[in-house]
This record gives sequence, C-alpha cells and structure tokens, in this order.
Amino acid sequence: MYKRILPFLLALALVACGGGSGETRPVSGEHVTVKMLDTTFEYDEIRIPVGGSVTFVGTSKTIPHNAVAADGSWSTEDVFGSLEQYEGDEATLTFDTPGEYVFFCTFHGNAQGAGMAGKLIVEG
Repeated sequence: MYKRILPFLLALALVACGGGSGETRPVSGEHVTVKMLDTTFEYDEIRIPVGGSVTFVGTSKTIPHNAVAADGSWSTEDVFGSLEQYEGDEATLTFDTPGEYVFFCTFHGNAQGAGMAGKLIVEG
C-alpha cells in the first residue's frame, strides 16, 4: 500500500512547495494580476509594457504579504497604505519607466531575490 501512495504524496508535496523544478512561472500582458500565496507569488516573472499595471492580491486571512522593489523604487504600501495585505486586499501599481525590478515580500523573501521574490520587466 505504501508503494502506491508514496508517489502521490511526493507529487502533492512538490505542488504544495511550488514545483521544485526550478522553472519560472512567467506571465505577460498590459495588466497582470498576481496572487500572493502562502510563501510565493503566483508568478515569479512578470512582463508588462511601459504604462502597464500589476495588481498584487492577498489570498490569506492570517498571513500578511506585500510586494516591494529591491531598489526601493515602489511598494504595494505606496498605493494600499499598509505593508500588510490579507485575503482580498489589492494594490495596483502602474509602471511608466522601462527596466527590470527584483521584487519581494518583506515577510517571506529578501532584496537579493531569495524566498518569496520575483522579477518585473517593464518593456519600452
């Protein structure tokens, strides 16, 4: 019985941890919505055009999240008014300057891109 259930449990653990394959979860568009999950962003690479926007949405009733640029140029706090976003809380930011921005959750990641972090690419 254990031989049958073990592969299922391993697959379930990989899904719960975000995969484990090391692959990025990219998304692109004029407006992108990104869920802030338990300890990860729904997408870890976001591409938008200049003038595009990103909405960061909290999904937890008890675990706070945010999105902050590693270089300090933007934060969900700027538009939401708090560094703590919970279930249903949304912060939409519009980007008018091309560039690449590492972003992270101050509760679950760091400015070096470890943990709950990603990259925003604003294409000119």
